[in-house]
Amino acid sequence: MSLILKGEQFFEGNDHLFLNREIEGFTTAMHSHDFIEISLVTQGKGIQYIENDVLEVQQGDLFLIPVGTSHVYRPLSPDRSEPLVTLNFIFDACSVTELQGHMPRANELLRLLDSQRLTEPTWIHYYDRREQFLSLFSQSYSEYSERPEGYLTMLKALLLQILHLLMRAASAPKAHLLQSEQPLHPIDDAFQYIEQCYAEKITLKEAATRSYMSVGHFQNQFKKATGVTFNHYVQGVRIQKCCHLLRTTDMSVQQSANEVGYNDMKFFYGLFRKMTGSSPQQYRKA
Repeated sequence: MSLILKGEQFFEGNDHLFLNREIEGFTTAMHSHDFIEISLVTQGKGIQYIENDVLEVQQGDLFLIPVGTSHVYRPLSPDRSEPLVTLNFIFDACSVTELQGHMPRANELLRLLDSQRLTEPTWIHYYDRREQFLSLFSQSYSEYSERPEGYLTMLKALLLQILHLLMRAASAPKAHLLQSEQPLHPIDDAFQYIEQCYAEKITLKEAATRSYMSVGHFQNQFKKATGVTFNHYVQGVRIQKCCHLLRTTDMSVQQSANEVGYNDMKFFYGLFRKMTGSSPQQYRKA
């Protein structure tokens, strides 16, 4: 069962709108929420785990994620010089009610925005070829961050424009609007394997088998997709998970290392310093 995020964790007072810029990592858990989220990838490449599908994403990919749909982003590489960055606009049913008078009544988008009418989790994926959404998201993030006079009115107007663009995309003759897609990359199963089993004994052979490839071919495909070797990627995931434990729990360093799959503490200390530039103790105190 995924984590359920509540709008009250983000909304301020009676403002039912929230925006943030997120550098995606490996510590955020798979989650759903009681609000609606429109998320735009603005930099980098990565993976979107969404319900039972795994999608390769890059700059320009946009997702409308209704209430109750489980998802999480992951960067392709643990290398911080190649981040996966998203802009996220979240709002709830109150905002939809306020805006729907300015939207056509008979459209699929309104059905997706209405959690009471959804019979199963779903979503919308669109590729922002003309960067129209990027422009609107950038304006929205600027309004929300700087909060000049009348910023809430501006945010509602910008959200309405975003929703209208999505409706136009859905009705276009050659719409680039996709729903409930299938995996796009031959090594998607390997990413799922790492995400689910990072604390266990992960093997290159098993990852290749799950991807229906020979070990040699899989190694080449994985390095091509992520820029790093399979072992380096797994180590990066484990160390980031460990960093999260050190910052958010009272586990000892050894317990944290064991929790993410390391029992050889000498190896762990050397790897942790190599990948973070500090010892686990220094990282916890920073």
